[in-house]
Amino acid sequence: MITMRKQVFGILLSLGILIIFSISYAVNISIQKQFEIYTEANITRAGDAIVGVLQDLYEVDQWQHNVGQELIIETYMGNFAIAVLDPDKKLIWGTTKQGLLNSIPQISNGVLPYNVLPYRFNDRPIYSKSGVLVGYARIGYHTSAILSSNDLMFQTHVNRTILWSGAIILGFVSLLGLYISRLFTHHIYGISKTSMDLADGKLSARYHCKSKIKEIETLRYSMNYLAQKLENQDTIRKKLISDVSHEIRTPLHILQSNLEAMIDGFYPIDEEQMQFLYKEVVRFGKLLSNLDRLEDAEEAGNNMDMKPLNLNESIKDVFDAFKIIAKERKIKYQLSDNVSQYVMILADKDAIKQLWMNLLSNAFKFTDKKGEITVTTMTKNKECSIIIEDTGIGVAKEDLPYIFERMYRGDKSRGKSEGSGLGLTIVKRIVELHKGKIDIESTEGVGTKVIVAFRIQDITSSPNNIGTKVKAYMKLGVKN
Repeated sequence: MITMRKQVFGILLSLGILIIFSISYAVNISIQKQFEIYTEANITRAGDAIVGVLQDLYEVDQWQHNVGQELIIETYMGNFAIAVLDPDKKLIWGTTKQGLLNSIPQISNGVLPYNVLPYRFNDRPIYSKSGVLVGYARIGYHTSAILSSNDLMFQTHVNRTILWSGAIILGFVSLLGLYISRLFTHHIYGISKTSMDLADGKLSARYHCKSKIKEIETLRYSMNYLAQKLENQDTIRKKLISDVSHEIRTPLHILQSNLEAMIDGFYPIDEEQMQFLYKEVVRFGKLLSNLDRLEDAEEAGNNMDMKPLNLNESIKDVFDAFKIIAKERKIKYQLSDNVSQYVMILADKDAIKQLWMNLLSNAFKFTDKKGEITVTTMTKNKECSIIIEDTGIGVAKEDLPYIFERMYRGDKSRGKSEGSGLGLTIVKRIVELHKGKIDIESTEGVGTKVIVAFRIQDITSSPNNIGTKVKAYMKLGVKN
């Protein structure tokens, strides 16, 4: 199995080689094409010059005495085979293809020998001064033979430059590939190692090296967040075991001690003692019942009887049930629900009732005498918020993140209060099943604010809430 770093490096290197080869090939073809254009231009200019010379020679002696002039032409024109033909294209005099090969030295430094290169010729008409066709100039050549040494040297330098440029670019691509592959894989290896540490039970492991790549940084943050949650859950799990053990051990210990005392004759077996033992059995049963309630709430998703429910009615039914407690403890207890008078939500009536019961029960449980509890409703953007605010003992800042966890109770603020710590867990589950939102703001020693929000299903019309147009329609046909 190949590593990701090798895969990324191999892909980048292959891509670099492909780009270098493509660019080199394109540059080479372009230069070759330009050389062909350059060569054709030279041949055209040489042909014009040859025709001009031959026209002048014809006017002198009609090419009767031309040996010396032929040498002058060949010397002047270089590596061309020049022949003069009559109007019927029969050879009068000149150099043939074989003569050209014999006159050009064979070289092979970067250029093929001339005898294996294609030979070309072009017949150019020759006219007298009176405009009469007197013959043809056959100009033969090997394409590469007519390039000068400077031309060949330039071509060689270009090829070398392309090779060196390709090598340099390839080296740069290799370094870049190593850097990019490390940029991707370095953090992935680190995150992978950290995840393995977490799997081995080292829940304090974190990966702190930040990445400039958004996706990898998101992965790093997500893994660290998950690790933090796992560590918190482990802490809560240990606390849960301790709390459950304590909650179960205490009534059992009391029952055991009292029963042993009765058996040994230290305590009389009377109604008072039996009532005391009965209360401990009931308290023990409540703990188990709370655990069952949590399980029922978590499995209630498929059993919810969702129907349109008037929000104010559901709140007021539970609100009124706590009025006696508020009066006995002289707690200022208020409900402000005018804005949500006709708000309907899609909900399970019993579950919502349990929701308000748990929240108000908590508010009264942790609010001292002569305190204050208010219930307020607000509507905004097709959403209704219910705010339950108290002036109770509040929740410590370090306990707030775990307030919805199972059986979690802050030691400082709530450790002495009765309860299993399952109430808010059940509340959150009910809110989630209704696709709502819940948030808690609290300051230790000041109070707590619980905000529950549900999406508005419908707003029923008040009997007096009739639009102007409707009233106008009602007046139609009524005589003044």
